Amino acid sequence: MPAPVRPVVDDLLDDLAATVPHLVTAVHLVGSAAHGDVHPGVSDLDLVVVLRAKPDPVAMRLLADVVGRATAAHPQWPLDLTWTTTERLRRPPSPNGVLVHHQLADHGLTVLGQPVVGTAAVATDPDALRDFCLAQIADRWTTWWDGAAVLLTRGGRESLRGAGPTAAVLGVVRLHHTLVTGEVLTPCAAAQWALQVAEPEWTRLLEESLRARHTPDRPSLYRNPLQRRRDALRFTDLLMTADEDAFGPGEGFEAVEGGSPVPTTPQAPGRR
Repeated sequence: MPAPVRPVVDDLLDDLAATVPHLVTAVHLVGSAAHGDVHPGVSDLDLVVVLRAKPDPVAMRLLADVVGRATAAHPQWPLDLTWTTTERLRRPPSPNGVLVHHQLADHGLTVLGQPVVGTAAVATDPDALRDFCLAQIADRWTTWWDGAAVLLTRGGRESLRGAGPTAAVLGVVRLHHTLVTGEVLTPCAAAQWALQVAEPEWTRLLEESLRARHTPDRPSLYRNPLQRRRDALRFTDLLMTADEDAFGPGEGFEAVEGGSPVPTTPQAPGRR
């Protein structure tokens, strides 16, 4: 377990044991924390809490109280908890649960109970994972792109401030990596992968996105935020368009036709 998150995890486990004894069978870290890629004030702490059975309303209130106390004691670590049951994990994942199922099966870091990586304890569904990624592109990130593309709007102005569009770059490249490989990485790990396979023209943007996540106090690699915004819009549009073209229903997980996992030929400008 990454040392920075050990105090909050230990406090959470102790409180669960004291408040709802015998209800919790396992707790797993997923996402950035499971990979050791955590940064106070930036990273969420993603945990999957496995219960013996679906909790009744009283138990749900007690569980909410536990989360509230942990959040108050460790405000630098926003908690994102998924409550599930042993039986539910063995069933095919729902559209909302498919990402968590694949994270658990691939890299879940067990802090209580039995490990699940490489076992039959967690059901996965590659087709549902593909559909989840495409839905994220169509809904979340296309909505972001449409707002950021018009400078004289709130979204356009926000794309020039602070970390600007770098969260979108990391989010889109993570989805692209999952569609190409079938694996679920953290956003930063996906950006590191992209640095190895993308054309050099995208190196500065990818490194800037990692800088904004890891060391936000360091100077930007861009002197002009307008150029950073333009590069981010081009890059995310390129990836999203390529993914929409390459990964339709029944296509499965395959590299984008043409060789490079990160496409290099610019598409027509603008989301369609």
